[in-house]
Amino acid sequence: MLLLLVATSAKLFAQEQLKKALDDFHYQLAFTYHPMADDSNFTPIRNRSTQLSNAAAEVKRIADSLGIKRASLVKDVNQLFEKCHALDEAIQKGTSDDMIRTQLTAIHSEFHELEDIVNGGEE
Repeated sequence: MLLLLVATSAKLFAQEQLKKALDDFHYQLAFTYHPMADDSNFTPIRNRSTQLSNAAAEVKRIADSLGIKRASLVKDVNQLFEKCHALDEAIQKGTSDDMIRTQLTAIHSEFHELEDIVNGGEE
């Protein structure tokens, strides 16, 4: 009984770590995506693309450390990381606003798909 309780507690703690990393990522995303989507203001994402990429890297680091086996979750975590890293690199090289809009919109969609999986909405 105690072993079952410990195993369940460890799994719940791991899930909470991943949810916290996703919340932190969402915080960075909100302050970059919404100014762009709502007001065509690209300054926040141009100034914070590295922070967004770092937040995605933290989600990936935690997911990797948990040894997650669900293929859909692993795929979405990796795609989120890769898309954020690519956007940061493109911004550092001076990419256009149109390209940022395309990439950041894809990141926003990817995040919500991942969030649904983590919260049990998809398998």
